[in-house]
Amino acid sequence: MSLKLPPHDLEVLSFSAPQPKKVKAWVDGLPKMNVGESAKRLYSAIQELNRLKTDSDTRFQLMEIMRGPIHFICQSLEKHFLNKAVVLPPKEAKIAALAQALQNHLATGYKAVTMQLLPRVKNMDKDAKKLCQKAIHRAIAEQGQVLLRSFQLYYPAPANYWRELHLLYLIAQRFGMLEQAVDDPEEDNWESSVYDLYMRVLLLSTAKPNQLRQNQIQQVYEAARYWARFASVTDAKSASGLFVIDVMTDFPPIYQSLMRRTTLPHNIRYFDASVISDHLRVLLQLPQGQTHPVSSFYVPDKFPAELTRILIQAWGVLAERAFTRIEEHSDLQLCIGLSATHYFVSGKADFNRMVSGASSALDPELNNPFLQHGPGKRRRDVYETNDVWGLNVDSSKLKLKEDGLDSEIDAYAEQRHAAEKDKYPQYSCEVVNTSPGGFCLSWHQDVPPQVKTGEIIGILEEDKNHWSIGVIRWVKQFKDEGVRMGVELIAPKAEACGTQVVHKKGGTTEFMRTLMLPELRAIGQPATLITPNIAFHVGYKVNINENGLVSKGQLIKQVTSTASFSQFQFKMLVPAAGREELLEERAKPQAEESSKKTQDDDFDSIWSSL
Repeated sequence: MSLKLPPHDLEVLSFSAPQPKKVKAWVDGLPKMNVGESAKRLYSAIQELNRLKTDSDTRFQLMEIMRGPIHFICQSLEKHFLNKAVVLPPKEAKIAALAQALQNHLATGYKAVTMQLLPRVKNMDKDAKKLCQKAIHRAIAEQGQVLLRSFQLYYPAPANYWRELHLLYLIAQRFGMLEQAVDDPEEDNWESSVYDLYMRVLLLSTAKPNQLRQNQIQQVYEAARYWARFASVTDAKSASGLFVIDVMTDFPPIYQSLMRRTTLPHNIRYFDASVISDHLRVLLQLPQGQTHPVSSFYVPDKFPAELTRILIQAWGVLAERAFTRIEEHSDLQLCIGLSATHYFVSGKADFNRMVSGASSALDPELNNPFLQHGPGKRRRDVYETNDVWGLNVDSSKLKLKEDGLDSEIDAYAEQRHAAEKDKYPQYSCEVVNTSPGGFCLSWHQDVPPQVKTGEIIGILEEDKNHWSIGVIRWVKQFKDEGVRMGVELIAPKAEACGTQVVHKKGGTTEFMRTLMLPELRAIGQPATLITPNIAFHVGYKVNINENGLVSKGQLIKQVTSTASFSQFQFKMLVPAAGREELLEERAKPQAEESSKKTQDDDFDSIWSSL
């Protein structure tokens, strides 16, 4: 096998003389404030340099000169395609592709140096070996950035990526170039080896990046530079790791249980990151402020506990799927985010009115142009002056049947709701497959920017009249199939409420939108609260407002947490007067619905497995 390289068929460069000093002067003259123009020139220049006929030493110097400016441009371009919608608009998608191309071409230049030096390395040339090791080190460093960006855009690695990465590793292993430390000015002069960088890429690949947000993927990549030494790759004779790598294929590490038995044993390497998983598990159990007992295990400041838990699972154990997925072709409705889910779960109620216990059914129709008070005046003018008698209501025209008052009010409220435009959008998604634990969904419309892993969503299935609650667990992009996402179902229904934190000194926060999830008897989990991921913590006392009835409670255990929400077990300290009656009212339609459900529709049997 050999690395895929362009032909070296250029004698001269169009932008500069082919000497390092001249190219350096050209780079220094780039209009750095004009990112577009600089990117255009660098893109053309790096391709020419990769076709230039020159010796390995000169080529390496030229790549080093180009490296800093290319990194600067790629970083400057990120604002156009990171923290955007999953599916980028055409312009932003091209900008992302440009950043990938720049670093791919830079990596190609270092690969060319490697291949030029190999004959001398085979002949025991020490200087050639030293430079070759540096070139491999730089090539893998650039490839690491390419993979990071691919994962942040929820794409797989580019074609041929893994084949060439594995080959670079094998070359370094074959000629004893894995362990020597190389400093990197683009990484704060961090000293690392080829082995370290290869481990770093493997760690990123196995960290379940499709289940992470863009900033979390970046955090894993940055932390992996410190953790690489705690991971290992060994051959089949001496180890049995969780992951296996076929180094002669274009595939990333996969779980050993998924490996094809036809793979030749001498091509297999075992990747093991369980030591990192163990160290992270210890980290979670440490009292606040206490340092890790393994002093060499460095954890970046403010590394999120939620992300730590994901990595413990990713690198420590293979989680077996609890349910078999069943192919299904149907549509369902989604709303995204806690505010939107709260809105639809509450029946589109106004939050401020909901927590005050007021009904909006009989609000004045302030915008009705047919109900006016004198020439040029509308009822809004009178309403805003607080002069209720100014409405001049003619009671003789307001005759209602005594026994029909409630139905008149209900019908009127329904008409109002039907006429109002929703405050939050609903989206239609196609179900690709399903299990009792959740769905795989495909988008057949533009993907909104709120689609992110860890986001709470409301789910309205075709045959249901209430919203279920789910969490986006992973997102992937496919060239031919668009965007797909995995949704975990966490509750078959919920009640919308408002919750405020009660401070120790007596003050309270504003009521915030929260969801109360039902008790899951099968796993012994009491009712839980879904809250925003700020302001709420275990031990806090809270006021829980259910349609104006305020109960005092306390958060006693955090069940889960993501970048978007937290889920807490809580206990009622002082239930509101009238709460029992409210719960009974809620239970009536549930009892009627459950009597109609078949056994297949009952969720109670599956919660213990989720």
